[in-house]
Amino acid sequence: MNPKTIKKRIETTIQRFASATTKQAYDLVPQSLTSGKLYEAHVLSLVIEKLSTQEGLEITLINSNFIPLKSAPGPINRSYPYFKLARRGSIVAELWTDIEFLSLSYAQQNRSRAIQKGDYHELDLVITDSGVSGRPAHSQIWLGVECKNTGYTKGLLKEILGIRRELSLLQDNRPTRFSSWPRTSVPAEPPSCLLVYSSDNAVSNYSSPGSVFGIDFYHEPI
Repeated sequence: MNPKTIKKRIETTIQRFASATTKQAYDLVPQSLTSGKLYEAHVLSLVIEKLSTQEGLEITLINSNFIPLKSAPGPINRSYPYFKLARRGSIVAELWTDIEFLSLSYAQQNRSRAIQKGDYHELDLVITDSGVSGRPAHSQIWLGVECKNTGYTKGLLKEILGIRRELSLLQDNRPTRFSSWPRTSVPAEPPSCLLVYSSDNAVSNYSSPGSVFGIDFYHEPI
């Protein structure tokens, strides 16, 4: 499937499950994207569909300037598109792309010092508390998603295990902020959900730690 067809499919899915003020707002995916960023947009559309159909959230695209989704990591910037998530009309959270979060290890230190590069990490997709600005704290994250349109390797497994450790501590099961999807409980505190999507079916060979640390691995071709 060529990139133009994939782009159209992504935007059609988002338009189906997220409301916006104008149809032009759905022109989110830039014409030219790396295969990795196109895959990230594909996974974004799948997450939006599941949040709507399985979790029952009402999703609104906030994109007043009609500019494309972010394609480089950084703090929350409200001049870029994002999605408001609501339950029964009340805003409860927000969905962003390419966001850096402040780590658990940073929270355990003296935060009066300047933030250093080791104090924050990137997530491809992230659901945070509503109204967060800058880099969200690890405790403000409901869901993190990593998207890998590449061969899945042991190095990528070590990377996601490191992300899990910087989001939360291993604990007995705790209730998440979700009623159905992606999980109702997770062995972590704070109880954030963490997902890995990969186009490589070898990802299943690395999924066993997920049963211990509450990471869900999905093979999702594009």
